[in-house]
Amino acid sequence: MKTATNFALSLLVILTLAAANLFAFDKQGTTGKITGRVVDAKDKAPLIGATVKVDGTNLGAISDDNGEYTILNVDVGTYSMTASYIGYDNQKVTDVKVSADLTTRVDFELKVTGQSEITTEEIEIVGKRNAIQPDQSGKIIGQEFIDNSGIRGIENIASTTAGVIQDERGNDINIRGGRDGETAIIIDGVLTTNPLDGTSTAFVSNSVLEEMSVLTGGFSAEYGNVLSGVINVTTKGGTDKYSGTAEVLTDELLSNDVSQGYNVYNLAFGGPLIPSKDLSRFLNFYVGAERDFSLVYSPSWISDQLQQPNNVIPNYDMKRWSGNAKLNVDFQELNKDLPVQLKLGMSLAETARRGFLQSYLLFNSERNPLIKEYTNQYYAKINHQVKSDLFYEVQFNYFRTKYEEGDPQFLGDFFRYGDPNSVQGLTTPGGAIGLDEYGVFALNNRVRNYYETSNTSYWSTAFNLTTQAGKNEIKFGGEYKYHTIRYVDMRPTGMYNSINSGAEAQLSAFNGGIGLANYYGYAPVYNEAIGQIELQDNDEGRDGAKHPIIAALYVQDKVEFKDFTLNVGLRWDYLDANSWRVRDLSAITSFGNPNVLDDADFTDESEPTSAFSPRIGLSFPVTNNTVFHAQYGKFIQLPSLEYLYNGYENLSYWVNSAGFSGSFGNPNLNPEKTTSYEIGVKQQVGTNFSLDLTAYYKETEDLIGIKKYPQLPNQIQVYENQDYGTLRGVDLSIDMRRTSRLAINVALGIAFASGTGSDPNSASTAAWLGERQPKLTSPLDYDQRWTGVLNLDYRFGRTDVPKNWMGDVLSQFGVNLLYTFNSGRPYSIKSNSIDPFAATGVGAPLLSPINGAYGPWNNRVDLKLDKTFPIWKLDLNAYIYVINLLNSELVNDVWESSGLPGTTGYLNSEAGKGTIESFNRPGVTPEEYVRRYELRSKAVINYGPPRQIRFGLRLNF
Repeated sequence: MKTATNFALSLLVILTLAAANLFAFDKQGTTGKITGRVVDAKDKAPLIGATVKVDGTNLGAISDDNGEYTILNVDVGTYSMTASYIGYDNQKVTDVKVSADLTTRVDFELKVTGQSEITTEEIEIVGKRNAIQPDQSGKIIGQEFIDNSGIRGIENIASTTAGVIQDERGNDINIRGGRDGETAIIIDGVLTTNPLDGTSTAFVSNSVLEEMSVLTGGFSAEYGNVLSGVINVTTKGGTDKYSGTAEVLTDELLSNDVSQGYNVYNLAFGGPLIPSKDLSRFLNFYVGAERDFSLVYSPSWISDQLQQPNNVIPNYDMKRWSGNAKLNVDFQELNKDLPVQLKLGMSLAETARRGFLQSYLLFNSERNPLIKEYTNQYYAKINHQVKSDLFYEVQFNYFRTKYEEGDPQFLGDFFRYGDPNSVQGLTTPGGAIGLDEYGVFALNNRVRNYYETSNTSYWSTAFNLTTQAGKNEIKFGGEYKYHTIRYVDMRPTGMYNSINSGAEAQLSAFNGGIGLANYYGYAPVYNEAIGQIELQDNDEGRDGAKHPIIAALYVQDKVEFKDFTLNVGLRWDYLDANSWRVRDLSAITSFGNPNVLDDADFTDESEPTSAFSPRIGLSFPVTNNTVFHAQYGKFIQLPSLEYLYNGYENLSYWVNSAGFSGSFGNPNLNPEKTTSYEIGVKQQVGTNFSLDLTAYYKETEDLIGIKKYPQLPNQIQVYENQDYGTLRGVDLSIDMRRTSRLAINVALGIAFASGTGSDPNSASTAAWLGERQPKLTSPLDYDQRWTGVLNLDYRFGRTDVPKNWMGDVLSQFGVNLLYTFNSGRPYSIKSNSIDPFAATGVGAPLLSPINGAYGPWNNRVDLKLDKTFPIWKLDLNAYIYVINLLNSELVNDVWESSGLPGTTGYLNSEAGKGTIESFNRPGVTPEEYVRRYELRSKAVINYGPPRQIRFGLRLNF
């Protein structure tokens, strides 16, 4: 009751504030706006009442007393527009590009009928988009760049933006010094970030990508629950004409010692669902599907030194199916007085891949863990265009993601992990097969003692509306999300020893020091028929499913004059963990029996939390071609839900029965906060060249870290809002539109990121060792000082080629060169006197301040060559894509004991030399120990990709 009252009162306050300011609702991140002016071509007088239409749609507007018009609710894409006025020739403007959240300006100059130099019913010109966008912070990546560069994957494409850095393995990205998980990925208006852990497994094939907006800072109040950046993805939608692509991409045309077994197949198709003239625009669709298969999930530069057949890392494969679909129903095509659209969409991705354990490489790679991920999302939008400057939308979303990780043969059958009948070579029931005689590599059939599964879903609803009132585009939006979270992780090997012991003994093993199970939303239930406990969904009790509630509202006003743009907004975010909590973490057992954790130490109501975040941004011209822009904002992000929760049985075990434990969730975490300042200048030179220089400064506070409570009966460590940091830097973007066949894009970032913790678990080692946790800032793990991207794209059209036979060769031929570089990431220098492979290796003495040294610079060149062949009404594009053309050694990480990626340095220490000599006995030799140790030291994850050559065919129709 208390939770519901708090939420209702907070909601009432926001609604009252919104009503007092007369703001209206908005659709977030899926449409853009077109504005402009219609004038007489001769005297520039405004034409009042001129009709402006977006061709192929029902969108349009009438010019006002100043000849100005505004058209809202325009889907992302490229359009033609027509302006008409009685007594004047019509004028059509083609190639009008509309991007999410941005304003496209299209002006018309109409000529009196009969005064045109050439008499025609319609004058057509090609629209030119301004090289700089005064209301944009970040970068818009269009279909041309996506197709020409060869880069695949949302985050990989986004990493070409200034201010975005990505590790050399192509995994995590950090935007302007932010942590992993501080980036929101939105696909067609639906947030795809897993609320449990902040990751995103959603996948969109390049064949269905329409456009990406990468917002690196200063984003408006409509984007919330995110600290560092937004990647807003728009997929293709259907039209009244059929179109599509079919593509195949592989590297298996090469010899076995070069191929990484990479294969991609995709198909996309869209158009009218009912192919008739009257109904083709009433009901249309676009669908795409992709199949990926790779023998190596993430190829490594060191793979040719691992002594493996064909230089392929064994049992490290990946298989993925993905699909996207859109259906649009435009009721205005049936009834002109019913301007309503129904939009339905879905996105699916299912992945099965193998994890990689370096210690399993030599004898046990078939036991590399199996990871299965499944993500699906669905949305339905009802959009009502009340008039050209007013529309509202009701939207419903459903999102679910499932994750499972475990032994590739057993997965969730946890009684088999320690079963000698199931694990060949296992002699100790409930035990594990050990390491080789040198203690370096796992022997065959060693089973990793870990199993995890989760099922996270949410449904959400939103009511949104936008209106244009004079120069003001006024927005107000809100959303409500209800989650269901189920999670379990455990150590299953020892469970076999209780297999014939009955329900009570099995449950005791599962919850206690054998299984060490942490769970909620699942329950171990004894199945009498088989005599074993099984995991089943559970919605009851303290270990039932978690149902956190997240809500948000925002108000925003964008004032657009010809020479000035102002964005002002206010956002409110709300989180109710909706869970039990410990009454007092600092005195955890003080409410009941002081010697144990019992029911008196808990309360079943967590405290909801909420936060306001104001934003303001402005831009104005210094000259006709120079625009100054500045942003200030408070940004908040609600904690990833995995840091809020812990199993009740698991917490009780660790406090009452055990010593030091892992980190526990805290349902009373507050939002993480960032205060951001940004100032910059955009310069346009001519119509084709522009640059954007932006400086930023950010202060972060209340970031999640680990706090240790050294108390009786046993110490614990809990996630708390205690980390902070300072982030600053400069981003430079230079873009040259295609000029004499050449297009250039440059992105340069200079950044300094310091703080008390690089991620929520940064202090876990210090807690384990009983050391004082960091209070002073130091460089963060992703403090990559210099990051740069240079993209050169040179291509011929159909006709701008020589007249001889070379013309046939060069027609529609293109070359894309992508050069990326960075200055490396920091690490802490540690003594090499302790073997990093040993359990005590993490505690090796520090020889430098935290992250006081930096890894080497990385330089990488990717090349794509392609040529399009016209075949009847189709275009067949054949291409060669080369990753890491020069086969440069790309260093992703280093051993802290050596500063090198491929050797630990331990064998050079006095302790290491002593270890080498200790193997001088029958059956083992120092030489073999050194060989095996050096092989394990060549860490796959410490390197980026090697040279890879891929061949592709794409048919466009």
